[in-house]
Amino acid sequence: MDEHGSPGSSTLGYVLVLVGVVAFVLSCFLPYSRLLDQRSISYYRLATMSQGGTLRYVGGLLFLFGGTATVAWVALAGLRHGRHERRRTPSILLAVSVVWSLSWIGILVSVSGGFGYEVGYWSMLVSIGVVIVGTVVVWLSGRHAAHDPESAPSEREALRRQQTFPDPTELHPSAGTIFPGV
Repeated sequence: MDEHGSPGSSTLGYVLVLVGVVAFVLSCFLPYSRLLDQRSISYYRLATMSQGGTLRYVGGLLFLFGGTATVAWVALAGLRHGRHERRRTPSILLAVSVVWSLSWIGILVSVSGGFGYEVGYWSMLVSIGVVIVGTVVVWLSGRHAAHDPESAPSEREALRRQQTFPDPTELHPSAGTIFPGV
């Protein structure tokens, strides 16, 4: 990775974030814990198996995947722009990822206790860690690019700087004088 931050390093960070998000979603469907009767259950089943009907089911889906979708959306926006990403995208990703990861770490730690944990629990924690690492890579590469005087401006900024207004005398020979022919 380039020490001055490069488009490649931020791309790697965004890809890491997306890999972590996909791993998190998949881990929601893996065996999460063993209940008292020694049956394995996924976190998806724990979050959506209430007896409250459709609204509670939708609430469980939003609980599981609402923040995850937001993190993925910001990472995809950063990837889509590539070299010409907006300067605020790394900061937005940092904010969204901090809220999402701290919430999930808090949830996973607070429910630790009397149950035996299986692969789903541990893969959720690892995938959150991957999102955190990817976010740090994006944020650091964005900071380096913002503070690097040699970092090239985006094409739009470069074109805007190149725009000059034409000299009126070049448009028409008599445009530069008040009295033509004098």
